[in-house]
Amino acid sequence: MFLFGGNKLKVRSEEDEDGVKTFVEYYGMKKSDEFKVKVLNEMIGENLCLIVLDSRMLYFGNQVEHEVPVEEIVEHLGISRIAYKKFEIKKVPEVSMFGISIKKGTKKTDKDYVIGFVVNKYNFKRIEEYVNRMNLYYFIDNAGLGEEDLLQKLSENYEEIDEMSKEFYCEIFNNNYISQLVISSENENAMAIKETVGRCHSELK
Repeated sequence: MFLFGGNKLKVRSEEDEDGVKTFVEYYGMKKSDEFKVKVLNEMIGENLCLIVLDSRMLYFGNQVEHEVPVEEIVEHLGISRIAYKKFEIKKVPEVSMFGISIKKGTKKTDKDYVIGFVVNKYNFKRIEEYVNRMNLYYFIDNAGLGEEDLLQKLSENYEEIDEMSKEFYCEIFNNNYISQLVISSENENAMAIKETVGRCHSELK
């Protein structure tokens, strides 16, 4: 585990047969939202990023329940001219995140959805309000795929989102409830990811 100074940031890693998960806990930082956005932008770099919203992850456990703003998001993506696809999924009483089952809250919604949208570092700012409000998945592509190719990958995997991680440079899940980034990657990419996180922290001191 790495601890970065009084402006507290905790970074630790776990390795298994699938690669490395890097846990970045930024709840102790004074500029936590700014740090989170900076890390995401640095990780995207010159690549495209497939961002995935699973409406089942908007509320669970004992957290304050939120209205699922699916239509608001879709409207915003359309106005912003950001490529997206929306999929209706079966309603379930619990969801799985990194192999852990999490019971949902009691909030009742008519339907559950997965929405995928593709951004780069230049239009990322248009969706920052959702980055700071919602738990989202970020799949960073460094293979030069286009928007339609990335959305097609989601079309094939939207019922098992975590299964896509092996096809990307890295997968990032941001849990706004506990101020934590979980970055899944191949072993050979883990050190570069940690260095990026450390650099972002240093530049915000």
